[in-house]
Amino acid sequence: MPTFLLPLASFGGVQLDQVKQNLLKRGHMDDATRSGKSSDVDISTYAWLDHDSLDFPGAHVRALELFRDSVVRTSLLAVDREIDDNTQSEDEGAVFFESDLAELHHATVQGYLLTVQAMWERGLRRLLVTREKQLCGAECVGLLYKATWSKHAGTKGLQWHFERLLGLPMEAFDSYGDLDLLQNLGNAVRHGDGGSAKRVHELAPSLWWNWFPPGESYKAGPFEINIPTDWPKHPSFDKVTLSQAVLEQMIQSVLDFWEDLENVRCNSFRRKHDSVERRLAAWPNERALRRSTRVWTPS
Repeated sequence: MPTFLLPLASFGGVQLDQVKQNLLKRGHMDDATRSGKSSDVDISTYAWLDHDSLDFPGAHVRALELFRDSVVRTSLLAVDREIDDNTQSEDEGAVFFESDLAELHHATVQGYLLTVQAMWERGLRRLLVTREKQLCGAECVGLLYKATWSKHAGTKGLQWHFERLLGLPMEAFDSYGDLDLLQNLGNAVRHGDGGSAKRVHELAPSLWWNWFPPGESYKAGPFEINIPTDWPKHPSFDKVTLSQAVLEQMIQSVLDFWEDLENVRCNSFRRKHDSVERRLAAWPNERALRRSTRVWTPS
């Protein structure tokens, strides 16, 4: 039985009484889970009484799939073919192009990661703004445009606003870990070394295949490699390796988020078409398969 809820958290006390009044007219409210742990929240059991204010999350799925299939994969395939042709070339000068082509591939992946992150964040922010206008009016919309992705719980960043306006913690979505990585990857690609680059390293140290933590020792055949204790705790972001698999997984996790949000919206319909019932019936199995079908996993 789905739990029907509407967010009741106020933002600086703005129009809270009016919001409560409006929500009480629309049906039962349950915000008790807001005090629980994100891991205890099963999004498949939730529904929103005011699902109309969610617009149509499924539209983001179609747009991103089109970008992936028609732009990302097509262009990277062309670069891969050029790399293969250059590798097999008998031209003595081909070897001098290897590093340039590898750099082109890496730069292309970085550029597409930025695009995916921008598409995801714009969609998220637009969703929050729409909800804000529906629930509280336009008085605090400007603060949503200024809100940033937050690393710390309780900080009034995008995650905080998401829970405030939708009644569900973003961490309850199984794609959240990748979305956190994607947001920090986008910032690190734009700005280089800094807090976001360090966060990326914390989340996915394997992206630096040739970096070793300070004070560690490694055996390499008959040799022992000792890393100095004063070695930097975090590598330079310039040394990161971003493969197409990383990009594909980030795209898939964004798709999973929008699919989940769309399914919660569909779960909110009081009268469901047969196609919606079939969609919701297949949803648990689709979510269960995500871990085993990942194309890349941070470590």
